[in-house]
Amino acid sequence: MIGRMDLKSKDVIIDELDFSTMPGTNTAVLHAKYVKVPLRNAYQPDGPWEFCLTNHSRNYLDLKRTYLVFTFDITDTDGNFVKMDPKLLETSLSYAPINNIASSILKTITLHINSQLVYSNSTNHAYKSYFENLLNYSQNIKDSTLSAAGFFHDTAVEEFSSLGYQKRCEMVYNNKPVQVAANISIDLMNQSRVLLNSCNASLTVYPNHSDFLIEGRNLGDKKLKLNVRDVYALVHEYELTDGVTNELEAALIEHKLVQYPMISTQVRSFYIGPNRLDAPANTIFTSKMPRRIFLGLVSAEAYNGSQTTSPFNFKPYGLKNVHIDYCGKTIPGRPLELDFENNKFIEAYVQMQEAMGHSRNNSTCNSISAEMFKEKGFTIFGFELSPVALDSSLFELVIQTNVSIRLDFKEKTPEYGLYCVVAAEFDSLVGFDQLRNPLLDAVAH
Repeated sequence: MIGRMDLKSKDVIIDELDFSTMPGTNTAVLHAKYVKVPLRNAYQPDGPWEFCLTNHSRNYLDLKRTYLVFTFDITDTDGNFVKMDPKLLETSLSYAPINNIASSILKTITLHINSQLVYSNSTNHAYKSYFENLLNYSQNIKDSTLSAAGFFHDTAVEEFSSLGYQKRCEMVYNNKPVQVAANISIDLMNQSRVLLNSCNASLTVYPNHSDFLIEGRNLGDKKLKLNVRDVYALVHEYELTDGVTNELEAALIEHKLVQYPMISTQVRSFYIGPNRLDAPANTIFTSKMPRRIFLGLVSAEAYNGSQTTSPFNFKPYGLKNVHIDYCGKTIPGRPLELDFENNKFIEAYVQMQEAMGHSRNNSTCNSISAEMFKEKGFTIFGFELSPVALDSSLFELVIQTNVSIRLDFKEKTPEYGLYCVVAAEFDSLVGFDQLRNPLLDAVAH
Protein backbone atom coordinates (compact mmCIF):
# COMPACT_ATOMS: atom_id res chain seq x y z
CA MET A 1 0.00 0.00 0.00
CA ILE A 2 1.27 3.46 -0.92
CA GLY A 3 0.36 6.55 1.07
CA ARG A 4 1.61 9.89 2.36
CA MET A 5 3.38 10.26 5.67
CA ASP A 6 0.96 13.12 6.42
CA LEU A 7 -2.00 14.65 4.56
CA LYS A 8 -0.37 18.10 4.74
CA SER A 9 2.57 16.86 2.67
CA LYS A 10 2.44 18.49 -0.80
CA ASP A 11 3.29 17.08 -4.22
CA VAL A 12 6.75 17.94 -5.56
CA ILE A 13 8.83 16.94 -8.55
CA ILE A 14 12.53 16.12 -8.32
CA ASP A 15 14.98 18.43 -10.08
CA GLU A 16 15.98 15.75 -12.57
CA LEU A 17 12.43 15.75 -13.96
CA ASP A 18 12.01 19.52 -14.03
CA PHE A 19 12.35 20.54 -17.70
CA SER A 20 10.65 23.93 -17.43
CA THR A 21 12.59 25.94 -14.84
CA MET A 22 15.48 28.04 -16.16
CA PRO A 23 18.25 29.97 -14.37
CA GLY A 24 17.70 33.68 -13.88
CA THR A 25 19.57 36.26 -15.98
CA ASN A 26 21.77 38.99 -14.54
CA THR A 27 20.47 42.31 -15.85
CA ALA A 28 21.83 44.53 -13.07
CA VAL A 29 25.64 44.34 -13.16
CA LEU A 30 27.49 45.38 -16.31
CA HIS A 31 31.05 44.89 -15.08
CA ALA A 32 32.90 43.76 -11.96
CA LYS A 33 36.57 44.44 -11.37
CA TYR A 34 39.34 44.65 -8.79
CA VAL A 35 41.04 48.02 -8.35
CA LYS A 36 44.40 48.61 -6.69
CA VAL A 37 44.30 51.49 -4.19
CA PRO A 38 47.69 52.95 -3.17
CA LEU A 39 48.44 54.82 0.04
CA ARG A 40 46.92 58.27 0.17
CA ASN A 41 49.59 59.63 2.52
CA ALA A 42 53.37 59.31 2.50
CA TYR A 43 54.53 55.89 3.70
CA GLN A 44 55.68 55.75 7.32
CA PRO A 45 56.86 52.46 8.88
CA ASP A 46 54.93 53.08 12.10
CA GLY A 47 51.80 54.35 10.36
CA PRO A 48 49.28 55.69 9.92
CA TRP A 49 48.51 54.11 6.55
CA GLU A 50 45.58 55.83 4.88
CA PHE A 51 43.52 54.62 1.92
CA CYS A 52 40.68 56.22 0.00
CA LEU A 53 38.75 53.08 -0.94
CA THR A 54 36.19 54.88 -3.06
CA ASN A 55 36.09 58.59 -3.80
CA HIS A 56 32.49 59.45 -4.72
CA SER A 57 32.62 56.84 -7.49
CA ARG A 58 29.48 55.91 -9.42
CA ASN A 59 30.39 52.24 -8.87
CA TYR A 60 29.24 50.17 -5.90
CA LEU A 61 31.93 48.83 -3.57
CA ASP A 62 31.77 45.11 -2.72
CA LEU A 63 32.81 45.52 0.91
CA LYS A 64 33.31 41.84 1.66
CA ARG A 65 36.00 41.55 -1.02
CA THR A 66 38.31 44.28 0.25
CA TYR A 67 41.92 43.31 0.98
CA LEU A 68 45.13 44.79 2.30
CA VAL A 69 48.30 43.48 0.63
CA PHE A 70 51.66 43.68 2.44
CA THR A 71 55.23 43.05 1.33
CA PHE A 72 57.60 42.49 4.25
CA ASP A 73 60.88 40.95 5.34
CA ILE A 74 62.60 40.25 8.66
CA THR A 75 66.08 41.58 9.46
CA ASP A 76 68.10 42.55 12.51
CA THR A 77 67.80 46.11 13.81
CA ASP A 78 70.63 47.21 11.48
CA GLY A 79 68.77 45.94 8.42
CA ASN A 80 70.95 42.85 7.87
CA PHE A 81 69.54 39.45 6.96
CA VAL A 82 69.81 36.86 9.74
CA LYS A 83 70.58 33.36 8.47
CA MET A 84 68.88 30.26 9.83
CA ASP A 85 68.84 26.59 8.92
CA PRO A 86 65.24 25.40 8.42
CA LYS A 87 66.40 21.80 8.92
CA LEU A 88 67.76 22.50 12.42
CA LEU A 89 64.98 24.60 13.90
CA GLU A 90 65.08 22.87 17.28
CA THR A 91 68.77 23.38 18.03
CA SER A 92 69.76 26.51 16.10
CA LEU A 93 68.48 30.05 15.75
CA SER A 94 65.10 30.28 14.05
CA TYR A 95 62.39 32.87 13.63
CA ALA A 96 59.12 33.41 11.80
CA PRO A 97 56.26 35.87 11.58
CA ILE A 98 53.47 35.02 14.00
CA ASN A 99 50.48 33.17 12.65
CA ASN A 100 47.94 35.00 10.49
CA ILE A 101 50.56 37.68 9.86
CA ALA A 102 48.65 39.68 7.22
CA SER A 103 45.90 40.47 9.73
CA SER A 104 48.19 40.46 12.77
CA ILE A 105 50.18 43.37 11.32
CA LEU A 106 47.09 45.52 11.90
CA LYS A 107 46.77 46.97 15.38
CA THR A 108 43.96 49.51 14.99
CA ILE A 109 41.58 50.25 12.13
CA THR A 110 39.21 53.16 11.60
CA LEU A 111 36.72 53.56 8.77
CA HIS A 112 35.17 56.90 7.85
CA ILE A 113 32.38 57.22 5.30
CA ASN A 114 31.65 60.73 4.09
CA SER A 115 33.85 62.08 6.90
CA GLN A 116 31.86 60.32 9.63
CA LEU A 117 33.34 57.56 11.79
CA VAL A 118 31.53 54.25 11.27
CA TYR A 119 34.10 51.84 12.74
CA SER A 120 36.92 52.04 15.27
CA ASN A 121 38.41 49.11 17.17
CA SER A 122 40.58 48.67 20.22
CA THR A 123 44.24 47.70 19.82
CA ASN A 124 43.34 44.00 19.60
CA HIS A 125 42.54 43.55 15.90
CA ALA A 126 45.16 40.77 15.67
CA TYR A 127 43.24 38.71 18.24
CA LYS A 128 39.89 39.38 16.56
CA SER A 129 41.11 38.08 13.22
CA TYR A 130 42.99 35.14 14.77
CA PHE A 131 39.90 33.98 16.68
CA GLU A 132 37.81 34.18 13.50
CA ASN A 133 40.23 32.16 11.37
CA LEU A 134 41.26 29.68 14.06
CA LEU A 135 37.77 28.79 15.27
CA ASN A 136 35.83 28.90 12.00
CA TYR A 137 37.98 26.99 9.51
CA SER A 138 39.42 23.52 9.13
CA GLN A 139 43.05 22.58 8.60
CA ASN A 140 42.45 22.22 4.85
CA ILE A 141 41.29 25.84 4.60
CA LYS A 142 44.03 27.14 6.90
CA ASP A 143 46.77 25.47 4.87
CA SER A 144 45.31 26.48 1.49
CA THR A 145 43.14 29.59 1.18
CA LEU A 146 44.30 31.22 4.42
CA SER A 147 47.96 30.65 3.58
CA ALA A 148 47.63 33.85 1.50
CA ALA A 149 47.34 35.65 4.84
CA GLY A 150 50.26 33.73 6.34
CA PHE A 151 47.97 31.49 8.39
CA PHE A 152 49.15 27.89 8.79
CA HIS A 153 47.59 25.21 10.96
CA ASP A 154 49.60 24.65 14.14
CA THR A 155 49.36 21.37 16.01
CA ALA A 156 51.03 23.03 19.00
CA VAL A 157 51.85 26.68 19.66
CA GLU A 158 55.49 27.57 20.46
CA GLU A 159 56.80 24.12 19.52
CA PHE A 160 59.51 23.48 16.94
CA SER A 161 57.79 20.32 15.74
CA SER A 162 54.64 22.14 14.61
CA LEU A 163 54.41 22.16 10.82
CA GLY A 164 52.73 25.56 11.01
CA TYR A 165 55.82 27.11 12.64
CA GLN A 166 58.11 25.39 10.14
CA LYS A 167 56.12 26.69 7.17
CA ARG A 168 56.24 30.22 8.55
CA CYS A 169 60.01 29.91 8.97
CA GLU A 170 60.26 28.85 5.33
CA MET A 171 58.48 32.06 4.32
CA VAL A 172 61.45 34.20 5.40
CA TYR A 173 64.59 32.03 5.59
CA ASN A 174 65.78 32.70 2.01
CA ASN A 175 66.24 36.49 2.38
CA LYS A 176 63.50 37.36 -0.10
CA PRO A 177 60.54 39.67 0.51
CA VAL A 178 57.23 37.99 1.36
CA GLN A 179 53.85 39.14 0.09
CA VAL A 180 50.66 38.36 2.01
CA ALA A 181 47.06 39.54 1.75
CA ALA A 182 44.11 39.51 4.13
CA ASN A 183 40.53 40.64 3.91
CA ILE A 184 39.70 43.61 6.13
CA SER A 185 37.72 41.92 8.87
CA ILE A 186 35.65 44.76 10.31
CA ASP A 187 31.90 44.93 10.86
CA LEU A 188 30.67 46.57 7.67
CA MET A 189 33.02 44.42 5.57
CA ASN A 190 31.77 41.15 7.06
CA GLN A 191 28.33 41.39 5.47
CA SER A 192 27.28 40.88 1.86
CA ARG A 193 25.56 44.15 0.89
CA VAL A 194 27.50 46.57 -1.30
CA LEU A 195 28.27 50.15 -0.31
CA LEU A 196 26.16 52.79 -2.02
CA ASN A 197 27.79 54.71 -4.83
CA SER A 198 28.82 58.37 -4.44
CA CYS A 199 30.34 57.67 -1.01
CA ASN A 200 33.81 58.59 0.19
CA ALA A 201 35.17 55.63 2.19
CA SER A 202 38.45 56.30 3.99
CA LEU A 203 40.40 53.60 5.84
CA THR A 204 43.19 54.32 8.35
CA VAL A 205 45.32 51.62 9.98
CA TYR A 206 48.20 51.50 12.46
CA PRO A 207 50.58 48.50 12.62
CA ASN A 208 51.74 46.41 15.56
CA HIS A 209 55.40 46.57 16.59
CA SER A 210 58.01 43.95 15.69
CA ASP A 211 58.22 42.42 19.18
CA PHE A 212 54.57 41.39 18.80
CA LEU A 213 54.89 40.20 15.19
CA ILE A 214 57.96 37.92 15.40
CA GLU A 215 58.19 34.51 17.06
CA GLY A 216 61.75 33.19 17.47
CA ARG A 217 63.81 30.43 19.09
CA ASN A 218 67.41 30.45 20.37
CA LEU A 219 67.76 34.15 19.55
CA GLY A 220 70.15 34.96 22.38
CA ASP A 221 70.70 38.73 22.48
CA LYS A 222 69.74 39.24 18.85
CA LYS A 223 66.82 41.58 18.17
CA LEU A 224 64.83 41.26 14.96
CA LYS A 225 62.63 43.65 13.07
CA LEU A 226 59.71 43.04 10.72
CA ASN A 227 59.90 45.61 7.93
CA VAL A 228 56.78 46.36 5.92
CA ARG A 229 58.22 47.45 2.57
CA ASP A 230 54.96 48.07 0.72
CA VAL A 231 51.25 48.14 1.44
CA TYR A 232 48.21 48.76 -0.73
CA ALA A 233 44.50 47.98 -0.75
CA LEU A 234 42.58 45.87 -3.24
CA VAL A 235 38.88 46.66 -3.68
CA HIS A 236 36.16 45.04 -5.77
CA GLU A 237 33.64 47.24 -7.59
CA TYR A 238 30.37 46.68 -9.44
CA GLU A 239 29.29 48.86 -12.34
CA LEU A 240 25.50 48.66 -12.59
CA THR A 241 23.23 49.41 -15.51
CA ASP A 242 21.83 52.94 -15.59
CA GLY A 243 18.30 51.63 -15.10
CA VAL A 244 19.14 49.72 -11.91
CA THR A 245 21.20 52.62 -10.58
CA ASN A 246 18.29 55.01 -11.12
CA GLU A 247 15.84 52.60 -9.49
CA LEU A 248 18.07 52.22 -6.42
CA GLU A 249 18.38 55.99 -6.13
CA ALA A 250 14.62 56.45 -6.47
CA ALA A 251 14.02 53.83 -3.77
CA LEU A 252 16.49 55.58 -1.47
CA ILE A 253 14.73 58.93 -1.99
CA GLU A 254 11.35 57.32 -1.34
CA HIS A 255 12.28 55.33 1.75
CA LYS A 256 14.97 57.79 2.92
CA LEU A 257 17.10 54.97 4.33
CA VAL A 258 19.10 51.88 3.40
CA GLN A 259 20.27 49.55 6.15
CA TYR A 260 23.04 47.02 6.69
CA PRO A 261 22.30 44.37 9.35
CA MET A 262 25.45 42.66 10.59
CA ILE A 263 27.22 40.87 13.41
CA SER A 264 29.67 43.17 15.20
CA THR A 265 32.62 41.53 16.97
CA GLN A 266 34.09 43.50 19.86
CA VAL A 267 37.39 42.51 21.51
CA ARG A 268 38.38 43.50 25.04
CA SER A 269 41.17 42.41 27.36
CA PHE A 270 41.93 42.77 31.05
CA TYR A 271 45.00 42.16 33.18
CA ILE A 272 45.22 39.56 35.96
CA GLY A 273 48.07 40.27 38.35
CA PRO A 274 50.65 37.71 39.55
CA ASN A 275 50.14 35.32 42.47
CA ARG A 276 46.35 35.46 42.35
CA LEU A 277 43.86 32.63 42.80
CA ASP A 278 41.06 34.54 41.14
CA ALA A 279 40.53 37.39 38.72
CA PRO A 280 38.93 40.57 39.99
CA ALA A 281 35.35 41.01 38.79
CA ASN A 282 35.57 42.66 35.39
CA THR A 283 32.59 44.28 33.71
CA ILE A 284 33.59 43.92 30.07
CA PHE A 285 30.47 45.22 28.30
CA THR A 286 27.95 47.68 29.68
CA SER A 287 25.24 48.05 27.06
CA LYS A 288 23.46 45.00 25.70
CA MET A 289 23.70 41.23 25.80
CA PRO A 290 26.06 39.70 23.23
CA ARG A 291 25.17 36.64 21.16
CA ARG A 292 28.36 34.67 21.87
CA ILE A 293 31.53 35.15 23.90
CA PHE A 294 34.96 33.55 23.42
CA LEU A 295 37.88 34.05 25.77
CA GLY A 296 41.39 32.79 26.42
CA LEU A 297 44.36 33.43 28.71
CA VAL A 298 47.78 34.48 27.45
CA SER A 299 50.91 35.50 29.34
CA ALA A 300 51.43 39.23 29.87
CA GLU A 301 54.88 38.95 28.29
CA ALA A 302 53.48 37.51 25.04
CA TYR A 303 50.51 39.90 25.00
CA ASN A 304 52.76 42.95 25.26
CA GLY A 305 55.18 41.58 22.67
CA SER A 306 58.16 39.26 23.06
CA GLN A 307 60.17 37.78 20.21
CA THR A 308 60.60 34.48 22.07
CA THR A 309 56.89 33.84 22.59
CA SER A 310 53.67 33.74 20.59
CA PRO A 311 50.81 36.10 21.51
CA PHE A 312 48.43 33.31 20.46
CA ASN A 313 49.55 30.71 23.01
CA PHE A 314 46.34 30.25 25.03
CA LYS A 315 46.90 28.01 28.06
CA PRO A 316 44.70 27.01 31.02
CA TYR A 317 47.15 28.33 33.67
CA GLY A 318 45.56 26.19 36.38
CA LEU A 319 42.07 27.54 35.71
CA LYS A 320 39.42 25.65 37.67
CA ASN A 321 36.30 27.66 36.91
CA VAL A 322 35.13 30.30 34.45
CA HIS A 323 31.67 31.80 34.23
CA ILE A 324 29.89 34.83 32.81
CA ASP A 325 27.37 36.98 34.69
CA TYR A 326 24.68 38.81 32.70
CA CYS A 327 21.00 39.72 33.13
CA GLY A 328 21.09 38.33 36.66
CA LYS A 329 22.10 34.95 35.23
CA THR A 330 25.27 32.89 35.22
CA ILE A 331 26.53 30.82 32.31
CA PRO A 332 27.25 27.97 32.57
CA GLY A 333 24.52 27.38 35.13
CA ARG A 334 26.84 25.40 37.39
CA PRO A 335 30.61 25.41 38.03
CA LEU A 336 32.69 23.67 35.36
CA GLU A 337 35.08 22.26 38.01
CA LEU A 338 38.00 22.19 35.60
CA ASP A 339 41.17 20.25 36.35
CA PHE A 340 43.29 20.13 33.21
CA GLU A 341 46.10 18.14 34.85
CA ASN A 342 43.67 15.34 35.65
CA ASN A 343 41.84 15.50 32.30
CA LYS A 344 38.69 17.23 33.60
CA PHE A 345 38.10 19.70 30.78
CA ILE A 346 35.97 17.96 28.16
CA GLU A 347 32.78 19.89 29.01
CA ALA A 348 34.54 23.19 28.26
CA TYR A 349 35.87 21.76 25.00
CA VAL A 350 32.41 20.59 23.92
CA GLN A 351 30.89 23.98 24.81
CA MET A 352 33.47 25.75 22.64
CA GLN A 353 32.72 23.50 19.66
CA GLU A 354 28.96 23.83 20.24
CA ALA A 355 29.28 27.63 20.36
CA MET A 356 30.94 27.44 16.93
CA GLY A 357 28.30 25.09 15.53
CA HIS A 358 30.89 22.41 14.75
CA SER A 359 29.44 19.67 16.95
CA ARG A 360 27.13 17.02 15.54
CA ASN A 361 27.66 17.82 11.87
CA ASN A 362 29.91 16.45 9.16
CA SER A 363 30.38 19.61 7.10
CA THR A 364 32.39 22.02 9.30
CA CYS A 365 35.19 21.79 11.85
CA ASN A 366 38.11 23.85 13.14
CA SER A 367 40.63 20.97 13.44
CA ILE A 368 41.18 21.66 17.15
CA SER A 369 41.31 18.33 18.95
CA ALA A 370 40.61 17.78 22.64
CA GLU A 371 44.35 17.29 23.24
CA MET A 372 45.18 20.57 21.49
CA PHE A 373 42.54 22.33 23.60
CA LYS A 374 44.01 20.85 26.78
CA GLU A 375 47.71 21.60 26.46
CA LYS A 376 48.83 22.73 23.00
CA GLY A 377 47.98 26.44 23.14
CA PHE A 378 44.32 26.33 22.04
CA THR A 379 42.48 26.66 25.36
CA ILE A 380 39.74 29.03 24.20
CA PHE A 381 36.38 28.95 25.96
CA GLY A 382 33.12 29.55 24.09
CA PHE A 383 29.69 30.48 25.48
CA GLU A 384 26.32 30.97 23.79
CA LEU A 385 24.30 33.69 25.52
CA SER A 386 21.60 33.96 22.87
CA PRO A 387 19.30 31.05 21.93
CA VAL A 388 19.78 32.07 18.27
CA ALA A 389 23.54 32.64 18.53
CA LEU A 390 24.31 30.43 15.53
CA ASP A 391 21.63 31.85 13.23
CA SER A 392 23.00 35.05 11.71
CA SER A 393 19.74 35.61 9.81
CA LEU A 394 17.93 36.47 13.07
CA PHE A 395 18.30 39.38 15.48
CA GLU A 396 18.19 38.75 19.21
CA LEU A 397 15.97 40.87 21.45
CA VAL A 398 17.87 43.91 22.72
CA ILE A 399 18.49 43.26 26.41
CA GLN A 400 20.22 46.04 28.32
CA THR A 401 22.71 44.51 30.74
CA ASN A 402 26.24 44.46 32.08
CA VAL A 403 28.44 41.48 31.22
CA SER A 404 31.08 40.35 33.72
CA ILE A 405 33.64 37.53 33.56
CA ARG A 406 34.85 35.65 36.62
CA LEU A 407 37.83 33.31 36.77
CA ASP A 408 39.07 31.06 39.59
CA PHE A 409 42.45 29.33 39.60
CA LYS A 410 43.68 26.13 41.19
CA GLU A 411 47.21 27.53 41.44
CA LYS A 412 48.61 31.05 41.62
CA THR A 413 48.95 33.04 38.42
CA PRO A 414 52.48 33.42 36.94
CA GLU A 415 55.04 35.98 38.06
CA TYR A 416 54.35 38.55 35.34
CA GLY A 417 50.60 38.06 35.26
CA LEU A 418 48.13 37.17 32.53
CA TYR A 419 45.81 38.85 30.08
CA CYS A 420 42.33 37.56 29.41
CA VAL A 421 41.34 38.27 25.79
CA VAL A 422 37.57 38.39 25.22
CA ALA A 423 35.74 38.46 21.88
CA ALA A 424 31.97 39.04 21.88
CA GLU A 425 29.44 39.20 19.05
CA PHE A 426 26.58 41.71 18.97
CA ASP A 427 23.72 42.39 16.60
CA SER A 428 24.38 45.68 14.85
CA LEU A 429 22.79 47.94 12.28
CA VAL A 430 24.25 50.68 10.08
CA GLY A 431 22.10 52.83 7.82
CA PHE A 432 22.56 55.59 5.24
CA ASP A 433 20.07 58.35 4.54
CA GLN A 434 19.40 59.80 1.09
CA LEU A 435 22.35 62.20 1.51
CA ARG A 436 24.67 59.24 2.29
CA ASN A 437 25.05 60.22 5.94
CA PRO A 438 25.85 57.16 8.09
CA LEU A 439 23.36 56.32 10.86
CA LEU A 440 24.81 54.02 13.51
CA ASP A 441 23.14 51.58 15.89
CA ALA A 442 21.75 53.60 18.79
CA VAL A 443 22.77 50.94 21.33
CA ALA A 444 26.51 51.32 21.80
CA HIS A 445 28.72 48.42 22.71
